[in-house]
Amino acid sequence: MNLPPTRRLRAIPALLGLGVVASSMLGIVPVTAAANAAEEPVQVVLAPANGGVAQPGADLTVTASLTNSGSTTIDGASLQIAVDREFISTRAELNEWLAPADDSSTVDSDAIIASVAVPALQPGEEHIVQATIPAASVPFEDWGVHGITGTLLQGDGTETVAHSSVVFNGDDAPAATQVAVAVPLTTQPGQTGLIPEATLATITADNGLLTRELDAVIGRPVGILIDPRIIVSIRALGTTAPSSAIAWLERLQGASNPIYPLSYADADVAAMSQAGSAQLLTPTSFDYALDKADFVDLAPPTTSPSPTTGAAAVAPGGVVTDTPTPTPSPAPDAVPDTSALLSWDYTGTSIAWPRDDTVTATDLPYFAANGLTTTIVSSSNVSTTSSAVGGVARAGDSTVLVSDDTVSTPLREAAGALTATERQKSLSDLASGLAVVASEDDSTPRTILATLDRAAPSDGTALTDALNSLDALSWSSTTAFDGFAAQAPASDVTVVDQPEPAERTGQVAALLASENQVAAFSSIITDPTNLLGENRANILSLLANSWASNTGGWNVAMQAQADRSTETLGAVSIVAGSPINLVSNTGDMPVLVENKLPYPVTLTVRLSPSNFRLVVQREVSITVEASSSKQAKVPITAGVANGDTIVRAELVSPTGVLISAQPTFIPVNVSADWEVAGSWLVGGVVGALLIFAAIRLFLKRRHTRAAETAGGSAGDPDDDPDAAAPAASVTESTTEEPRG
Repeated sequence: MNLPPTRRLRAIPALLGLGVVASSMLGIVPVTAAANAAEEPVQVVLAPANGGVAQPGADLTVTASLTNSGSTTIDGASLQIAVDREFISTRAELNEWLAPADDSSTVDSDAIIASVAVPALQPGEEHIVQATIPAASVPFEDWGVHGITGTLLQGDGTETVAHSSVVFNGDDAPAATQVAVAVPLTTQPGQTGLIPEATLATITADNGLLTRELDAVIGRPVGILIDPRIIVSIRALGTTAPSSAIAWLERLQGASNPIYPLSYADADVAAMSQAGSAQLLTPTSFDYALDKADFVDLAPPTTSPSPTTGAAAVAPGGVVTDTPTPTPSPAPDAVPDTSALLSWDYTGTSIAWPRDDTVTATDLPYFAANGLTTTIVSSSNVSTTSSAVGGVARAGDSTVLVSDDTVSTPLREAAGALTATERQKSLSDLASGLAVVASEDDSTPRTILATLDRAAPSDGTALTDALNSLDALSWSSTTAFDGFAAQAPASDVTVVDQPEPAERTGQVAALLASENQVAAFSSIITDPTNLLGENRANILSLLANSWASNTGGWNVAMQAQADRSTETLGAVSIVAGSPINLVSNTGDMPVLVENKLPYPVTLTVRLSPSNFRLVVQREVSITVEASSSKQAKVPITAGVANGDTIVRAELVSPTGVLISAQPTFIPVNVSADWEVAGSWLVGGVVGALLIFAAIRLFLKRRHTRAAETAGGSAGDPDDDPDAAAPAASVTESTTEEPRG
């Protein structure tokens, strides 16, 4: 590998005759080669000792980590150390040296001041080698930054080159640069609006993520920007919160650091702006997660004004509205409301902190409209005509705190270093970066901003060592972040648009659209607070900046949220039944409505027939209890003719929002004329029966009279006394009649 042509190592012939003390193989550590190893078969990490600072009259020690990521053994290799006598005086030169763009030149052979034999490297092995250059051989005189090169020369002539730098702490050191530091306190990404209890117990344990972060920054002038989700998640558990989490929160509350809120769940504010969200999303309610039994004998948190970092809330119907911040007055043992859960005595609430290189010029006015009048941006996201980069600046009508990449990058690498060699390499780069910044402006001492990223420190001491190094150097010292952030802008910068990937903003836009759909749907619920509160909190967790480094996991989580929204929107529906036969002029058509939600719903069943054969009551209101079904009876009337018709049935909210994803079609067979024909038939049968009965009765009576007549002429009087009596009377009358 070759060095960039603009930084060729100069020959140092005076060193050729000097003795060099070199110690080889200080340790052999077997490691597993990474699956995605770099193109080079060997990775070389070069790290000057003492944090990259060479003191006058002291030996210069350089440690190198050599890892064989190939599949063959490397034997007969040597590590050659070369030092550049020329100063590195600008950011551009330092960046070019530490990260060369090409390999168009080689190290001059006469610039090599130390050579160390390297033991055989088996595949997957790591060797640590060290070279010590005696003080008399160190070719520096004046204060400044110098480049160091380590070349691993293999037996077959293959070269692998690594770069580092060292600051010679000689005379004429510049005035110390003041460094304000901002550190985010965040957690690993999740899919729920609150951190689970078990997770809280883990991350607040003695060596937990949050404990390590707080250990490193507490009591320093470092600015803490905390994810409010951490605070809310602990408070929402009440008396059931892990003791370690409660102790952690109390410790944070007693910290002297200036503390500011990030967006809830550290949600991506730049993505919300670029995805077209009307306002920055904030939590609406946590009532869905609170249990009154968890707050018995527990005084609610002391309330203070909640941060006004955006007040967007989706009201029923999907309209984004301003959510006023309530003034709580909780009683003892009361379940805290959302304002009480979010409350904190913040130093300020007007800072937006998007990820590096994700901001466009239009984002800043959007942030300001949501109450975030100051934005932290990386120096690579802005341009300026001034040689001084960083500090408090003005971009249009907005204030920006410019995070200096030359200092922030090695500070982050030092905090996240996994090995001692990597940490020393990063601390060396940090010392050189600060030296270049301190020497670029000879007028007055400068104040710059250095920021940590969302990644967690590798262990409990890495971040502490990185922050300690800022005060250990004579050309830098830390300053209070709150004082830095309160300064008036000292220069003008222009935002260099670096929008987020279109794929990400497209998915965010779809997420926001689904929330509006759920909000409109929720108008069927008398009190949709729980549904909307949980949905909003889950969405904010999916917008966490920490998801950006895990695209695959984020895509899975986003699909899971989309599935949940679809399930919610389909939870209330019409259950299709069998066809209906209408054989009368009027009747009731049953419509079965199923509610799978854990809340009662009130809605309207809207119906429309496909033709004039049926007249339907267009709308019928119905209330269906939670997790149950209920049948609506819809009055219907036969129309102008018989035949088949289709009734289109839909569910509509009281506000007119269509609830049914798809209409339900109910077949109805109208046969109303059968009722008239049947009535005539029944009437005819009854009439015929009456006539028949009358005829039968008449015939029976006539037959009876005929029988009586026949019996009077031929019967024996003795057989019928009643019949004999009139005969006797007739006889008597005839006898008494006088004769002629």
